[in-house]
Amino acid sequence: MEDLIATHPKDFFNKEFTLIGRQQSFADVGRFDLLFKDEFGWMILVELKARVAKYEDATQLAKYKDELTRRNETSVIMWLVAPHIPSSIREFLDGIGIEYTEIHEAQFRRVAQRHGKTFSREPQPESNSGQVNGEPRRSKRQSLTIGESSVVRRAFNPIQIAVGPSVNVPPSFRWKNVGFDLVAENPYDLDRNRFTELVKSFEISVPSAKNSTLVKKLIEWVSDPVNNRLSKFTCFRLLRWVTTSAWQQAVPHAAAIWIYLFGSPVPTWYRWDQSARAYRFDSEAWKVWFDSLRNSLRSTEAIYKGHNHESARGWPAKDQCQCQDCQNYRRAHPSTSSL
Repeated sequence: MEDLIATHPKDFFNKEFTLIGRQQSFADVGRFDLLFKDEFGWMILVELKARVAKYEDATQLAKYKDELTRRNETSVIMWLVAPHIPSSIREFLDGIGIEYTEIHEAQFRRVAQRHGKTFSREPQPESNSGQVNGEPRRSKRQSLTIGESSVVRRAFNPIQIAVGPSVNVPPSFRWKNVGFDLVAENPYDLDRNRFTELVKSFEISVPSAKNSTLVKKLIEWVSDPVNNRLSKFTCFRLLRWVTTSAWQQAVPHAAAIWIYLFGSPVPTWYRWDQSARAYRFDSEAWKVWFDSLRNSLRSTEAIYKGHNHESARGWPAKDQCQCQDCQNYRRAHPSTSSL
């Protein structure tokens, strides 16, 4: 099992993974089965189980992740592989940002047959030359530390996402609500190319494609913003990615989409409840946020109009009022033609 994944990772993950190490200790935190580097430079630490995944497997990986985070080793993605991962363990892994994949014996056999190899559940015997399946076996005592490896470290320096109950820096768009769904009142102000670039950046920031459903929904919305709504579930998913403490590499990209659509700061009406290990939606907090979203644009627009005579609104920005409110409005509205 381990040998097949090590030599043919794309057959199992459909990603461009390069093998770095096997059966080593990692930064003195714990042992791992396989260590890969992906096409974006992230390290993928894989834990393999030949049986149904257990809760203790997940909690052990969570301890590794916590320790690596404490050491600021945030360029590492933890990945659990097992033939079956129960839904309760999946939810736990989702909540703490650990990737997982189910790989069944039939898939191992198909991959082995495709590459002309035999498949066995048991480890392959080591030859006298110290090789397994024709490849050098690393010593199990060998330790790999990020700082000492030949891999270029890509430590993530998380940006500070402003969080608050009310919007005070408005977006370019005016929104109305249908229940908790949102509809743009000025969809023609949308820069589709810019929005699509933001979504693509967000998409590639999550190598496992766990954000694929959200990416699909955002692309569907931007295809026809005149008639499409941003459903509450799409907003929920996006806000989860903005406020997650797990997939830190995705946070700035998700935040850029949120701020483009809804301004800042990021709201607090959908947050992870650690004690309940679930996300909670606060409808009253949502109403406060949405009222501020509508009013912030109106109040800033009124200030802009008050500070800049109608004849001056077509002037270069440097010749208009430079107060913070006017700067915020110009930032949200590069063109003043909609006034």
